[in-house]
Amino acid sequence: GDRLHARLAELPSTVVSRVSGRGLWAGVTFSSLSGRFVCEQLAGAGVLAKETHGSTIRLAPPLIITEAELDWALDRIAETIS
Repeated sequence: GDRLHARLAELPSTVVSRVSGRGLWAGVTFSSLSGRFVCEQLAGAGVLAKETHGSTIRLAPPLIITEAELDWALDRIAETIS
C-alpha cells in the first residue's frame, strides 16, 4: 500500500486534485477529467478501475499483486493522464 500511495502522490497536481485510501485501496480524484473517461482509457491499456462520483476512480488491486505488476499498472495510469 505504501508503494501504491507514494506513486499516486507523484501524479501531476494539475490533473489529480486528491488521492485517498488505505492499503491497496485508493481513490484518485481528477480536477479536469471525468472518471469514466479515465477508466475507459485505462481499460484500453489493460488496467481495470472503477468510476465513482464523477471525477473519481477507485483502484483495488489484488492482494497478491507483485511490485513489478503494481509498477506496471501505475506506469499505465501516469501515461493515461499525461
